[in-house]
Amino acid sequence: MVEYEQATRDAWESDLLAYDRLLFLAATMLDVVVPSGVTEGEPLTAAQRARLEEGLAGAGLQVQPGGPV
Repeated sequence: MVEYEQATRDAWESDLLAYDRLLFLAATMLDVVVPSGVTEGEPLTAAQRARLEEGLAGAGLQVQPGGPV
């Protein structure tokens, strides 16, 4: 891997982990059910992330772009 590719990948992984943490925090604040196996501070799987996003959307929080505002 080229050096700049690693830096980009590291930044992307850091952003994704920050997003996961915010999803977890929002779910906790809105009493949204957190999927089993989710641990605060750990990266989510794509399926866990999708379930949290769906739960938050059901609670009235739009987390994905392109939906109603």
